[in-house]
Amino acid sequence: MNAPRGPGLLLCAIAVGGRYAAEVLLGAGDAWQRGIEVLVVALCALVVLRFSAGDPPRRPWIVLLLAMGVVPLIRIATWQGWSIAGVQLQNILLIFGNIFFAGSIVGFGRVLGSSELLSERTGGARTRAMAVIGSLALAGLAFIAYNVIELASRGMPTTSDAWAGAITSGVSTLSDATVFAGGLYLVWLLRPLVGGSIALPYLLMAIGAAAFLVVDVWLVAVGKTAQTDLTDTTSKLIGALAFSCFAAAALIQALLLAPKAPRVSGPAAAARATRGA
Repeated sequence: MNAPRGPGLLLCAIAVGGRYAAEVLLGAGDAWQRGIEVLVVALCALVVLRFSAGDPPRRPWIVLLLAMGVVPLIRIATWQGWSIAGVQLQNILLIFGNIFFAGSIVGFGRVLGSSELLSERTGGARTRAMAVIGSLALAGLAFIAYNVIELASRGMPTTSDAWAGAITSGVSTLSDATVFAGGLYLVWLLRPLVGGSIALPYLLMAIGAAAFLVVDVWLVAVGKTAQTDLTDTTSKLIGALAFSCFAAAALIQALLLAPKAPRVSGPAAAARATRGA
């Protein structure tokens, strides 16, 4: 079972390149971005449908689907300016979306940790994996520390909406750091299996989460909360890369689960060859 790398990488290239072209040439970069976000939801739904109802991996994919499915709702809430009790609805949705986001990688870890795929990994291998990923996760903690210090330097929030924005920034950064570290941990554990091809979706998730971390810091630096508040091209391309990585991960997983055509051999193959001649 080898993961087809080409389609996923091509999807990322088209998503980011198309975002740039749409932004610079047509002034329709935001519309392209919305398309990428809807595509992620569609591909995650396809993966969920490819699994049988009782398959353990189906659950974390459902949670990831919920996390990505919240994003279009956030865009609509931002566009309409909806609020509840003086708190922007986008902040509430962002908090729930990020909780689902972090929960999905925890779910993947539990499913794979109890899987026969990893039954031959020794305790020492897992300890080394935790040490390596722990050191890499320090980078994620640095992002969190920066965001907390930057927010604290602006003083305590004075309104319920300001509090919601500050909480949203913290939850988002913590969630993205969790997915980044968790994705790398799964890659480390799965890399010896089938030439590392099974680990590819989780590698893409880790890269996507790292891109989200960069966007988190960018948002705090400019005093914003939602990705739609960013106006410079570079941050928009990073956002497109983040979502496209999760779309690519779902695409590769869906291709891995696609039913294979039965191989024909023996007399049947000879008969088919004869008909073709």
